[in-house]
Amino acid sequence: MKTTKDEIIKDAVDQLMDMFKTGKLPEKVAFSIIHRHPGDVIPSDSWSIGNRILQMLQGTADARGYKQWQDAGRQVKKGAKAIHILAPLAYKVKDKDKLTGEDVEKVVVKGYRPIPVFRYEDTDGNPLPYDHDYRPHKYPTFFDVADKLGINVSYRPITSNYLGQYSISTNSIKLCSQDAIVYYHELAHAIHATFVDLRVFDRNKAEVVAEFSALVLANIAGVNGFEVQGFDYIEHYAKEHSHNSIMQEIFSVLNDVEKIVTTVLNVSEDEVDLAAV
Repeated sequence: MKTTKDEIIKDAVDQLMDMFKTGKLPEKVAFSIIHRHPGDVIPSDSWSIGNRILQMLQGTADARGYKQWQDAGRQVKKGAKAIHILAPLAYKVKDKDKLTGEDVEKVVVKGYRPIPVFRYEDTDGNPLPYDHDYRPHKYPTFFDVADKLGINVSYRPITSNYLGQYSISTNSIKLCSQDAIVYYHELAHAIHATFVDLRVFDRNKAEVVAEFSALVLANIAGVNGFEVQGFDYIEHYAKEHSHNSIMQEIFSVLNDVEKIVTTVLNVSEDEVDLAAV
């Protein structure tokens, strides 16, 4: 357990550096900017980009101090652990402007201090007035399929390290991205679950099925630009990472992919130009 100021700051730096190393930082930066509530509805909307990223790394889009939650009519759950954001230790110093030679005041940051805050998920109490609609202005092609198959789809701010999630127990899809490819991926999982038991099915293979199905559906719908991302995703879940083994992995799931795509095309009323595919 992190107890000292230096340990807390080191942990925050390590998390951010890991995002640089894994290439996930641009994605997190984008979501922390795009998914802000209009008008600073929640306190963290006014935080620095770095602290909003640290917040999302802890699986939440809303973190506040203990008293802030009480003021909002919510109480931190017993035993909940605080997460930490970093406040700069800033000082004003006098200096000379290098161009004009005039005396000027500069703000110098000489370090950081951790501030404990608690996640919304670790509180109970009054519902909060998040006056923001995360649904896209235009739904993806084949969006009618989920409703016709009894699958509930909801859009929400990113609150964990996933862009989309399908729940077998509730037969529902949560989307933290408006990209069509994310919907297609989770829809593929949902349809896949109608003819295999995903609870015991090989998880890596299930991800390959979902992503390749998503790429096929995106191609049919005329959604382009996700091919490299999709290949990287499949490569990650393939047993081996050579091109040959990845192709073998794809060929081994094509029957399931065909069933999923055929279901979508049979159920949807959206018109697509199959001749162009």
